[in-house]
Amino acid sequence: MMNIFKQLTRKLFPNATVFFHNIFVLAFRNGQWESIKRRMAIDAKGNPIPWYTYPAIEYLNSFDFSQCNVFEFGSGNSSLYWSSRSKSVFSVEDNKDWFEMVNNGKNSNHNLVYCAEESEYVAALANQGRKFDIIIIDGNHRLKCTSEAINALDSDGLILLDNSDRIIEKECGRLLRSNGYIQMDFSGFGPINGYCWTTSIFLKSQKIFLTKFTGPSPIDGLNN
Repeated sequence: MMNIFKQLTRKLFPNATVFFHNIFVLAFRNGQWESIKRRMAIDAKGNPIPWYTYPAIEYLNSFDFSQCNVFEFGSGNSSLYWSSRSKSVFSVEDNKDWFEMVNNGKNSNHNLVYCAEESEYVAALANQGRKFDIIIIDGNHRLKCTSEAINALDSDGLILLDNSDRIIEKECGRLLRSNGYIQMDFSGFGPINGYCWTTSIFLKSQKIFLTKFTGPSPIDGLNN
């Protein structure tokens, strides 16, 4: 009976194998099913990943950031991801409960500060008194944080803006483009959520491709 069912399925739905394989890749190779169940941004092996779109994460995985210093507006599993792939991470958080949870599990090269007030939160980047190779805008007060990021980014660094398809974040994108940044959008599914969104990366120089880019290697690609 099962063989008859399979034969009938192939006849009526000749592309069903490809369709269900694609579902399998999203749910299990990318780890989305486990992330939905656990309400955590994790990959298929349970490793922490940022709550960005999967296309953006795959693109970031194509770079060697081991000698880079990262600043995050916002914190979480992204902090664990970045601290495992970079020289150092400095994050600012304005949610006390979330701060305590992240702070208890952070890596040794991760410095996390709590700033409840908007002015302190936004100023946390400038207060470091140095430039960063990577600046992540994934917390609150994003337009003001974007203005600060422009002045604190190293010349061949990148700015990452999550949820760039939303109204406020579109204003952030306009500000960055007006200051000479090139916007690259990565739209699609990601951990936990049941919808697509956009994570954008902004660059001002191509030098990063000469020094840090190692080439793409997509999950379930033909060469994997």
